[in-house]
Amino acid sequence: MCSGGRGPVSASCVVWVALGVTEVVVMAEHGRYNGPWFAQLDDNKNVWAVFCRAQLIKEKVWAAIVTDRAAEAADGKGDAKGQARDEMNVMALATIEMSVKPVHRPTVMALATAKGAWDALKDMFVAHDNARLQQLMHELRSLKKGGDENIIKYTSRATSIRQELSMLDNQVDETTLVLHILSELPRE
Repeated sequence: MCSGGRGPVSASCVVWVALGVTEVVVMAEHGRYNGPWFAQLDDNKNVWAVFCRAQLIKEKVWAAIVTDRAAEAADGKGDAKGQARDEMNVMALATIEMSVKPVHRPTVMALATAKGAWDALKDMFVAHDNARLQQLMHELRSLKKGGDENIIKYTSRATSIRQELSMLDNQVDETTLVLHILSELPRE
C-alpha cells in the first residue's frame, strides 16, 4: 500500500517528490508485471544487468555478487560477520528474484547464493544471445528478394539483420552486406 499526494494507492508505486510537488506513479500501469521498474525493460539482457547491478549497489548488497561464499546455516552460533554476510546474500538474492521475469524465477530460486544466481542468469543470457546470433546469421545467409518486393524493402531487411547482429557484438561490414545483397538479386 503506497500513499502520496493523491491519497492511498493499493498497488506497487513510486512516490516522486520534486520541487514541492508530490506525484504517485503506479508501476503496474507501466509494465507487464509488478516488480522493480528495471525488471520491466525489454529483453535486452545487458540493460537488465546494468540496472540490476545499480539496484544491488544502491541496496549495499553488491558484495554478495562479487564474493562466492555460500550462505551459512542460521543456527545462532555463527559470528556477526557471517550473519551479516548471510543477510546480505538473502537480500541480494531477493532483489535478483524480483528483477527477473517470472519465467526466470525458478532458476534464481533454486540457487543458494546471489553470486550463483547472477552467474546462472549470465550463462542463460549468453546461451540465448548465441542462439539468436546463429538464427540471424542463417537469416542473412538465406535472405532472398521476394518476387514482388522492391529493392528498398529488400535492402532494409538486410540492414535490419546487420543492426541486430551488431547489437550482439557481431559486426558485418558494409562491403560484405552489399556483396551479399547484390549476389542474391534476381538477374533482371
